[in-house]
Order: sequence, then C-alpha cells, then structure tokens
Amino acid sequence: MMTRPQQILLKRAQREAGLDDADYREDLLTIAGCRSSTDARMTDRHLDKALAYFEAIHWRKADRGELQPSCKPDAVFRQRGFWAAKNTRGNTSRDRFAAGVVAGQIASREASLAELGFGESYCAAIRETVTQGRNDPRALHQYAAALERTLNAKRRKISSGQLVR
Repeated sequence: MMTRPQQILLKRAQREAGLDDADYREDLLTIAGCRSSTDARMTDRHLDKALAYFEAIHWRKADRGELQPSCKPDAVFRQRGFWAAKNTRGNTSRDRFAAGVVAGQIASREASLAELGFGESYCAAIRETVTQGRNDPRALHQYAAALERTLNAKRRKISSGQLVR
C-alpha cells in the first residue's frame, strides 16, 4: 500500500500533467488494476509506472504548447525523462520491503491456521485457488487476504461451536 506522501506525489503529477479525474482514474486502472491511490493493491512499482506515464503525457502536452512546464523547484516533472528512467526493474529496495511485509503476513496467517488444525496442504489449496500459479506481488496480496478471510471464518465457526478442533 502506498504511503500518504506517495499518494500526494501522484495527485501532484496528475495536476501537472493536466489530467482530469476521469482520465486519471482510467490511467490508474490500466497501470495498476485499481482506480485509486488508496487501494491496497497499489504498489511502489505501480507508482513508478504511473509517474513515468504521467511524465510522458506532461512533456507531450508541453511540447505541443498545451502546458507550460512548471518553474517551481519542487515540480514533479522538472527534468524530462526522470521518472521514466527511475526504478526500471521490479526489484527495487521498496519492492523487496513490500514483498517482505506480505511474506510475513502470509507466514503469520498460515501459522495461525496450523494452530487451528489446518495444515500446509490446506493453505496450498487456498494459494493455488487464489493465485492460479502466479507468484507476482498482486497474487501474493490476494493470497494473504484469502488467508485472513479464511482464518476469520474458521475462528467464528470455532467460537460459535460449529467447528470442533
């Protein structure tokens, strides 16, 4: 999930690129598969891609005279090609940190399910169903969310007496 300063940076980029809200949300859907920067599926890699995309729009419009490049020292697009060249691979320190957080959540939830009597094969079946063999960051987030839902459902059933350990 993106931090508040990252969300602000993205909104500033939208404004500097001259995008209305509908175009902005459509572009986010294309780039990240979600319509809002507050969506948990929005990763740092999505931020980098969105900034590079908005940068291309900004400079295209500036070259045609539709936009005047910002003269502010803290402008998002003050240097042509900056965002396009930044973090071009998916293995940045931010990506590794985010993947570590998700891996920790998955391990914790799998351990909690094991304590309730649902072992590795049960979790493997959930993983296969949710991720369909994909191992990308979005699939891992979906798997972590599925484990959380399953864990909550099992705990509710145990507390209501419908499921005996």
